[in-house]
Amino acid sequence: MVHEIDSLLDRLGLGTFDWPAATTVIGRNDNWLGTTTTGERVFVKRIVGTTAEITSGLRRTATFYRIGGPVLTPALLGQDEEAAVQAFRGLDGVRTGEKAALDRTFGIDLGEQAGEALAAVHGLDPAPLAETERALPEQPHEDVFGGISAELYTESSQAQLQAWQLVQQDPVIVKSLAPLEDRSSDVVRTPTHGDLRLDQFLIADGGLHLADWETFRLADPARDVGSFVGEFLYHAIFRHLTERTRASARRVPVPNIVLTERWKPYREVRPVVEAFWQAYHRARPCPDVAERAVVFVAWHLLDRMFIDALARPRLDGVGHTLFRVARTILSAPQRFHAVLGFAHA
Repeated sequence: MVHEIDSLLDRLGLGTFDWPAATTVIGRNDNWLGTTTTGERVFVKRIVGTTAEITSGLRRTATFYRIGGPVLTPALLGQDEEAAVQAFRGLDGVRTGEKAALDRTFGIDLGEQAGEALAAVHGLDPAPLAETERALPEQPHEDVFGGISAELYTESSQAQLQAWQLVQQDPVIVKSLAPLEDRSSDVVRTPTHGDLRLDQFLIADGGLHLADWETFRLADPARDVGSFVGEFLYHAIFRHLTERTRASARRVPVPNIVLTERWKPYREVRPVVEAFWQAYHRARPCPDVAERAVVFVAWHLLDRMFIDALARPRLDGVGHTLFRVARTILSAPQRFHAVLGFAHA
C-alpha cells in the first residue's frame, strides 16, 4: 500500500509521502492527510471493497471531475485504478460539516452554500455519467425488504439483525421504501452525490467543499436532499437523547419523540435546513423533489440506525428511537413538510 501511494505521487511529480508526519483520517476507506517531499499538501485515499466496488468508485470519481464544473471540491491530482489509490490536493484548516453541526456552528450561511452546491451537482450534464454507468461492471442488487443474503447475515452485528427484523416486518416501512429501489419509475434521474452525509462537506478556505465522489450516479435528486435534511434530524435526535441521559443520575426510559414544529431540538436547527432548501429551490425550482425528499429523510434515519448498530451488541434506545421517528414520518409524509423545513421556498 505504501509503495502504491508513493508510486502514484512520484508519477504525478509530487515526490513521495512523508509518512511519519501523516495523519490518519477516519472513514470507510484508508485515508491519510499529509505533505509530500516536494512540499505539496495532499489527501490520499485507498478505496476498500470488492473489485466491482473499487472499479465503480474510481471511474465514477473520474467522471465527476471530468464534468464537475462549478462544484467546489478538493482537486483530484490523480488516481491509479489498479492500486485503487487516489490523491487529492489537501485543504488546510479543514473542519467537516458534521463537526460544525455537533458544535452548532453550521449556520444559515453554510446551509445556503450546501443548497447551492447540491443544486449545481443535480444540474450537471447527465450524458457522460450515463456513459460511465453503461461501461461499469454489474453489481449485485439485493431486495433487502424481502430478505437478506447469507453474506449480509454473517457480516451483520446482532443489533443490525434486530434492526433488519424491525424493518422487514413493518408494513408501513416496506410499502413506503421498497418502491424507491425501483429504477424503472418515471422520476427524472439526475447526477447525484449518492451518499451524502455532513462529514463529506469540508469547511476550508472560506468556502464549503463537497467531497467523496465514489457513488456519483444518476438517481432521484430527492435522495441527496433528504439525506442532507436527515442528517440534521439525526443529530437533533442523538443530541436530545444524549443530553437527557446525562441529565439523569439513573437509567431513564427512551422517550417517545413527538416530531412537531414545536419540538425544540429540531426547531433550533430548522433555520439551517430552510436556508438550504430555499437556496436549492432558487437554483432548481422543483416542488415535487420536496415531496419525495421527506420520504428519503426517513430512509436516512433508518440508514443511520443500521450504521450505529454495527458497533452495538444489541439495538439500543437510539436505534429504536430512529426507527419510530422514521416510521412516523412514513405513515403520513405530507404532515412533515413544514416540520422538516420544506414549507418555504
